Amino acid sequence: MTMNLWLAFAATAIAFVLLPNPPAQQVGTFSLQRGRRTALATVPALALGLLTCLLIAMLPVALVVVYLPSIYGALAWVGMAYLMIYVIWSLQDRRAGGLIADNDNLPERKGMRIFHHLLTRTMFAPRYILALAVMLIEFVDPAAPLLPQAVLAGEIFVVCALIGGTVHALSPRFMRGRKPGRVAAGSASGKSRTVYIARRAVTAGYRRIAA
Repeated sequence: MTMNLWLAFAATAIAFVLLPNPPAQQVGTFSLQRGRRTALATVPALALGLLTCLLIAMLPVALVVVYLPSIYGALAWVGMAYLMIYVIWSLQDRRAGGLIADNDNLPERKGMRIFHHLLTRTMFAPRYILALAVMLIEFVDPAAPLLPQAVLAGEIFVVCALIGGTVHALSPRFMRGRKPGRVAAGSASGKSRTVYIARRAVTAGYRRIAA
């Protein structure tokens, strides 16, 4: 595989990580609530989880190259269409496109637990495994040895995942194009205060009548 093709793979990998997705949302939310130091746990967890998905995605690609090389070209065209659909789907995914609230309840506080939480949410995800398998089909040369290509693809991908995860951790609001959810939280608390005052007024009126 040529250097230009590997550079294209790297650019695609970075774009894949930068797309809105639930794990990236978690990275941004931890960064907002617990500080950017959580990137030391969240970014490696995101990269390792996606790398695991990539390694799993390599298995069906290898099987196609070895046993069904005649359909490889057709799969490449189908895969290109799927990648376009995947990008649109990711940009419209409500789970990843909602507001980042500054008061969201995050499950973990310690570094290792944050790492484990995000890692388990990312690895073995069918959504990412399928997308990465399709992406590999677009770049792997079936005529060349697979093992060197797989090793190099893994190395490039994990670096790109670290870069993309760092961007999510350092600029969570900018990457998502959203403002924090403090306004919504404030309006909700305002409604609660209004209901509380109304209840006190009704109670006082009832006591006066009873007296």
